Amino acid sequence: MTVIRVSARATRKAPAGNFTGLVFQDEILSVTPPSRLRASVVTFTPGARTAWHAHPVGQTLYCLSGVGRYQREGEPVQELRPGDTVLIPPNVRHWHGAAPDRLFSHLAMSENDDQGRGTMWFEPVPDEDYAKPPAPAG
Repeated sequence: MTVIRVSARATRKAPAGNFTGLVFQDEILSVTPPSRLRASVVTFTPGARTAWHAHPVGQTLYCLSGVGRYQREGEPVQELRPGDTVLIPPNVRHWHGAAPDRLFSHLAMSENDDQGRGTMWFEPVPDEDYAKPPAPAG
């Protein structure tokens, strides 16, 4: 058994090339073979979001606090609230982030594929697409 102390890792700013706005990442678990799992708590400031991206083995988001947004390519934007879980299938283009006026944090979990690939990053989400109102919760 291993205990990873909070003092062993610092909060870091997410790379600007993959995000719009100010985003912070707290790594929970990095890929350590034989496991391929990685997990981090990601905190988005109001209006901040990921670029379009996909994961070869899929991704799971567990919403922790605030109000967020998620969009799968070709589908309406969805609002996210604490306790919501988003199951994203492999190789599906999507983005996620905070609502325009709220902070948002989620636990992001994904695995690398057999070749060690994790996230495939694409273009930023344009402001006009991000600003579309979310679909009513169902």
